[in-house]
Amino acid sequence: MRSINLFRDMDDAQIQRLEEISREESVPSRSVIFREGDPVDAFFLVKDGLVTVFREEKGKPLQVLARLERGGFFGEMGLLNDKARRIASARTALPTVLLRIEKADLIALLTDNPMLELKFRAEIIRRHGMNVSALLGLAGQRDVRIHLDTPARIVLDDGTALDVILENLSLGGIGLSGVPASWHVGQPVRFSLAVPGELPVLRVIGVITWQENDAVGIAFGPDAAGDAGLIHRVVRIFLERRK
Repeated sequence: MRSINLFRDMDDAQIQRLEEISREESVPSRSVIFREGDPVDAFFLVKDGLVTVFREEKGKPLQVLARLERGGFFGEMGLLNDKARRIASARTALPTVLLRIEKADLIALLTDNPMLELKFRAEIIRRHGMNVSALLGLAGQRDVRIHLDTPARIVLDDGTALDVILENLSLGGIGLSGVPASWHVGQPVRFSLAVPGELPVLRVIGVITWQENDAVGIAFGPDAAGDAGLIHRVVRIFLERRK
């Protein structure tokens, strides 16, 4: 498992858990694994063989999206959305051995391992060529963020410091509660984010995309959106302080 880039940084206990929730399946050549439009119910790793991921429309040539050999993975799109459907089909091109991880088991693993969840989301974005505009659209949805629920401090450009709760953080945005009552959807915001009593770790320039009572979601501007390394460091800092 650790030879797969997505799981390279997992420790032994995490790898063991991953192996425990994986089920090996032997699939004959030219067998359909799932079709476009099917419910998203599992994530797959190729242990041996060859899998083709494709889309097809009547009257148009077959569109091959990927050919995956040993160590490849597929079926990740939509796993973090309860109502998602498959956006492509997958079929074996050779006799193939797959490792199947059920959706519920994978979500539980990601929930317990925020760093892996962040890496998983970043890989989805990278593989599917999502641009900053798509990221900003995703930032308005709560289900694309790493849940943190930890004290934080924001420092506005006029020097005002406010103690808030960092609810969640993602490649595309940030969720806060305890913000000023004057904040509203569509409002541009600029501030520095810090652990209380420490130096700022993230400069936030963005727009409020949703609001519920004193909680807001903020979509990052293009300077921060999609910077997996930066967000990874910030998440790690807050998780370490929360221990």
